[in-house]
Amino acid sequence: MDFKLPETGWTPSLLFFGFVVCFGAAIPAGMQVISFCIALHFFVQHIQTWCREVISIRYGSILSQDEMELFWASVVTATVMMGMVGCLSGGQISSKLGRKKSFLISGTLLAISAPCFLSCRALSSIELLFIGRIVAGLALGLILSVMPMYLAEVSPLKMRGAMGVLLPLGITAGVVVGQIVTLDQLLGSADLWHYGLGCGVLFYLFCFVPYIWLPESPEYLYTISKNPEAALKVIDKLFGQNAIDDAFVKQIRIPVPITKQSTSISLWTVLMDSKLRLPLVLLFSMNMGCGLSGINAIFSYSVSTLERIGIRSNDAKLVSVGFGCINLAASSCGPFLMARFNRRPLMLISCVACGTTLLINTVIIHFIDSVDWFAKASIGAIVLFLLSYQLGVGQIPFFIGSELFDIEPRASALALGNFGSWLSNLIIVMLFPIEQHAWGAFAFLPSSAVCFILGLFVFFYLPETRGRNISDTALLISKGFKSYVR
Repeated sequence: MDFKLPETGWTPSLLFFGFVVCFGAAIPAGMQVISFCIALHFFVQHIQTWCREVISIRYGSILSQDEMELFWASVVTATVMMGMVGCLSGGQISSKLGRKKSFLISGTLLAISAPCFLSCRALSSIELLFIGRIVAGLALGLILSVMPMYLAEVSPLKMRGAMGVLLPLGITAGVVVGQIVTLDQLLGSADLWHYGLGCGVLFYLFCFVPYIWLPESPEYLYTISKNPEAALKVIDKLFGQNAIDDAFVKQIRIPVPITKQSTSISLWTVLMDSKLRLPLVLLFSMNMGCGLSGINAIFSYSVSTLERIGIRSNDAKLVSVGFGCINLAASSCGPFLMARFNRRPLMLISCVACGTTLLINTVIIHFIDSVDWFAKASIGAIVLFLLSYQLGVGQIPFFIGSELFDIEPRASALALGNFGSWLSNLIIVMLFPIEQHAWGAFAFLPSSAVCFILGLFVFFYLPETRGRNISDTALLISKGFKSYVR
């Protein structure tokens, strides 16, 4: 039989769980993303200056600007590479230890990185800075791999979308918090930047203090651990005794048939299973498209982009923070949108709108010297892009895997899907600065093309998953790339 949670709405326990996930994992994860992967201009310059001074004192070597850029690229790349390791290992860890313990491991890794950041400047240790980034990258990979699954499996079917977007909402909030605390006027100065990196430690209290009250995934307990009694206790805790009638209790106590696969499936098995190939390609492409859609490029290089269109450096940083606030405001609409609208139309509209706004912005930046008001128009185009992005591209890939895959292959599938997100981050870090230098305004054209291509792929192959059991969704894509989902 299929496991299915009671059809309830928001309960105090669900709200509490969502609050802990946002403040204990998603927000500090977003702060780590902004501090290095999407770093602010002056904030990074202060860290690079300190690194240059430490290397000069300890090794008697003065790095040139090109050498410093190469060194910094290695720091950022190490974070992304460890994120890949974390997301690929997240499936196995969550299957063996459970979703709740995996959440604790992620928080512990983030907590370990904090003292490395806070003490590196006092100890003049670049090694601690590097270790902190490696550990934080591993934690980010685990969070992005495990938390979407955890959120989905404690949610009833009609609430999965609303709960699923709590992770991107929290990450977006963390990005804004990181942008604010790393301003020069706060913790982004030459003397305080290490506090800007490590101040996320305050949020880790939301991970560890309420941990004993967090539930394990009832779906994991029932299907993987084969413990229906424990699953019923968690369901009672989440939704209340009144949400569980006698028929449901009798149904969940029916033993899982021996013929039913009841253990997690490995990464390799998921890759080789032809029935899972189309949903896996969908998940991978949507995650990779989310990263390559232009959002990382806009935030990673928003200050330099704004400077290129004539905005002064100090003002550019404030405008960049404003973009983050607009992005957060749009993201906060996610629970409402996902609870009331279908995934396919939201994703299609979002892809087309993102691609179009990037094209418009490219034209505006290219002719910015010819028209006086084009500088303001460019800011308007970026705002429209952020609104379009949060309509679907920036939210749906985070939870769609839990609506496409049953629980046995889910952990491995989500790990492989999130690998696409980290791969896109690596591509942006390595290639976008080169594109921006060589192509100028046309550097956003590849991202625009990615949005339109992703829209076509979604149109032909993404089935509607809202309100559907996974078994029903699987039937729609059972013929692989010959499936007809429209």
